[in-house]
Amino acid sequence: MEVSKKKTPTPIELIDWLNDEGVLELDWDFPEEGDLFAAGLDSMAVMQLVVAVEDRFGIELGPEDLTKTNLATPTTLAALIAAKI
Repeated sequence: MEVSKKKTPTPIELIDWLNDEGVLELDWDFPEEGDLFAAGLDSMAVMQLVVAVEDRFGIELGPEDLTKTNLATPTTLAALIAAKI
């Protein structure tokens, strides 16, 4: 799924995009408030995620952004991206 660089992605768009980028393999019905860490987001996947987000949205994520709270769910990840755009 193509995620626009110009607008904040919705949590549903992020779920599809994470699958397309190969960061995580999420079910098609993965909930917007689903636990990304329980779904397999580990330290290696976080690094992939950082690179993919920075490339796609033209933002920079620093260590202070990479908290369990910010990366917990598609909803919190969308909020992080929105705050940086």
